[in-house]
Amino acid sequence: MLDAIKAWLDGLSPLAIYVIILVLTGIIYKTAFARKLPILKSLVVYVVLALGCLLLALFHYMGLPIIPALFATVILIIITRVRLYYSKRKPSGQQ
Repeated sequence: MLDAIKAWLDGLSPLAIYVIILVLTGIIYKTAFARKLPILKSLVVYVVLALGCLLLALFHYMGLPIIPALFATVILIIITRVRLYYSKRKPSGQQ
């Protein structure tokens, strides 16, 4: 299965690879690290994020598993958010 995913990723265009990396890093930033910033500072953060994604795309073409690692990170963040949501809903007296 991993070979099929790698073959699918290798068949994508460089722009598609960049967009996938950009979207995944944007999701990770927004859900895990983002703070409320003024609009200009947010714009600067996202421009720097987009430039950093160029480096991650380069690492992808060097053979590093960047996209699978980003997918795993997104999954872990989702699991953490769901567990946090359910732990906040549970009354404090229950174990």
